[in-house]
Amino acid sequence: MSTTTRPPANRRTWWIVGTLGVAAMTALAVWFGIAATAGKVHWFNAGFDVVSDEQVDIRFDVRRDPSRAVVCDLHALDAHHARVGTGQVTVPPAEKSPTRHIESLRTVSRATTGYVDTCSYADQR
Repeated sequence: MSTTTRPPANRRTWWIVGTLGVAAMTALAVWFGIAATAGKVHWFNAGFDVVSDEQVDIRFDVRRDPSRAVVCDLHALDAHHARVGTGQVTVPPAEKSPTRHIESLRTVSRATTGYVDTCSYADQR
């Protein structure tokens, strides 16, 4: 005949309290994460094409409130990671989000990469 042993009530209570605490903190972390990114501009660097020693075309996607204009800062770097081009582009309001964009950036020497550094709503700059 076997007997089933149960943990003491005190230990079981602490397991329940600990489990509820972890669940509450997880829910709080998820809520903070969603609240911190809601309504913000998000961009994705989709690539670049080096057109010449003086130009690089940068492809990027922008996810945002489609009724608002966005300003993005573009950069181009050379093989030594020195900045050889910089500029800003205004992305006008659109019918939908996300949107794909290709923007040309002038450079002072041949670039090896081009990318979007930051984007923000035009009315918040």
